[in-house]
Amino acid sequence: MPIALLKFPNDLLREVFRLCNPFELYKLSKYSKKFSQKAITLGATKKWKIGFWCWNEITICVDRSYYNFSQTDNPENYYKTIFGGCDNYMDIEFPNGGVVELFLHLLDTFGIRIVHSLGIKFTNFEDFLKIAKDLVDRNIEIEQFAIENDGEVQDVVNFMPMLNQMNITQELQCSMKFPPDFHFDFVKYPREISISNSSWFTFDQLMDCTSARVELKNSLFTNHDLDVFLQKWKKTGTFPNLRRLRIHSIQIDIESPIQEMILPIQNVDNPMIRVLMRNYIYPNIFNPVRVSKDDGTEGWLKVDVGNWPEFNFLM
Repeated sequence: MPIALLKFPNDLLREVFRLCNPFELYKLSKYSKKFSQKAITLGATKKWKIGFWCWNEITICVDRSYYNFSQTDNPENYYKTIFGGCDNYMDIEFPNGGVVELFLHLLDTFGIRIVHSLGIKFTNFEDFLKIAKDLVDRNIEIEQFAIENDGEVQDVVNFMPMLNQMNITQELQCSMKFPPDFHFDFVKYPREISISNSSWFTFDQLMDCTSARVELKNSLFTNHDLDVFLQKWKKTGTFPNLRRLRIHSIQIDIESPIQEMILPIQNVDNPMIRVLMRNYIYPNIFNPVRVSKDDGTEGWLKVDVGNWPEFNFLM
């Protein structure tokens, strides 16, 4: 016997939504426009998050489980589901507006205000750009954002000004290799930054950075730059958020000391040091040297030279 679900009181209907997994709620939202509007009104029953990596699949994250909506052109497979514990999949017919329309539909249906992860994969850059613009317009938080090193470099160069308009809070990863004349200044920094080709990340940006973790590979920082950084770090009140700084640069050499220490900088008598951030233990530093701020705060420093010159600093 059919149930007149839409006639339920709002409190009861909200409880029904709370018990639904994303697949069930999506199918209910497709039942009618009226139901979809009801779902929007009574949304945010859970802390839904959404993820998109520019292919024909969108992920809803809730309670540490991932629900993946995958495109299929076979009507026989519509709403076919596979439950695998943390990772679950359902095949659906994408709307006429494709992945962009589906993304916006899921945002509204689930009352989503947080993007778990968003990445540029160049299988469909135009779709990504439309979604990014909508997220900016809605001022939706993006926890993790990634720029992959494939596709048209100029597309990413043109996109980068929008990066400062996006509300990226937790982590930015960038592996794109930009042209030598590329320049970009951050207006705000997420909690963590990891840049694989970081020659464009300037010393001024490092000195202004407010992130807790910074990892820069293939940078152009010199011994002098790193010495000046440590001089500033030692002053009371500077870099209050910083917990981990890791910089690879071919400019690091044995010619100039850092903080009056000859390179390589290490101490075989010191213990292994590690840092815990966001419930994740970052790689250990073996045999670092202890350094101190003016207020007594301790840091641990190791600088390697040779085939992989690297400045490694933990607080």
